[in-house]
Amino acid sequence: MTEPNPAATPLVEIAGLRKSFGPVEILKGIDLTVRRGEVVALVGSSGSGKTTLLRCVNLLETPSSGRITVEGKPFFERSGGEDRAGLPRKAINAMRSRIGMVFQHFNLFPHMSVLGNVMEGPRTVKGEADASNRARAMDLLAKVGMAGFADRRPDQLSGGQKQRVSIARALNMQPMLMLFDEPTSALDPELVGEVLKTMIALAREGTTMLVVTHELGFALEVADRVVFLDAGTIAADGPPREVLIHPPTERIRAFVNRFHETAELMKPLMG
Repeated sequence: MTEPNPAATPLVEIAGLRKSFGPVEILKGIDLTVRRGEVVALVGSSGSGKTTLLRCVNLLETPSSGRITVEGKPFFERSGGEDRAGLPRKAINAMRSRIGMVFQHFNLFPHMSVLGNVMEGPRTVKGEADASNRARAMDLLAKVGMAGFADRRPDQLSGGQKQRVSIARALNMQPMLMLFDEPTSALDPELVGEVLKTMIALAREGTTMLVVTHELGFALEVADRVVFLDAGTIAADGPPREVLIHPPTERIRAFVNRFHETAELMKPLMG
């Protein structure tokens, strides 16, 4: 019997995913795959379900129904109100520990140093010894240009610096997948570039990324695929230029036209 090829299996496969908050249905049957090494950008108007979808991927929000498979293994499945995956909490937490997430508002621990923030996950979740954890954390801080700030507290950093620390913190868990929830939307315009440069470097290294973003220039130049969400459904899923340069629907064309200057702003960062 031929063994399955892991590289051919989608890293994440989502099928029929629905999510309601009370009587309001936010996600209306999402089907989506993310393969290893892909950068998939989720774009769309506010309220289209982008962040809810991202939070469902690592079960920060529990979907109302549907299926999520990670590395070919069931992670979540619910239909008819029943949990059909049947995973124990320990198995769910182990899977979630391999999915890094960068939030819009940083979520750093204010009482810890930059280095302490980056080391906290492996220390508390994995019980990793401080020596190896510290060495990797310092390497990651250097990677995002923050090694010189290791002893500072978050309130001594700019927004862009905080976000780069939060990226290093997520990477220190050695995730198989990185989720980004509008990582630049809380930043002043002059700080956006430093965070996007970090994300561009990760993409070029082959990091698998699912990114909710309003930076269409980033999506155009860096993403392998752009997924356009509209009112809880996928209106388009394809190569960035097909979705953003030659929009398949008038709805997407109108959305893109509002952000037509973004690509020009991104050009200096893409060198």
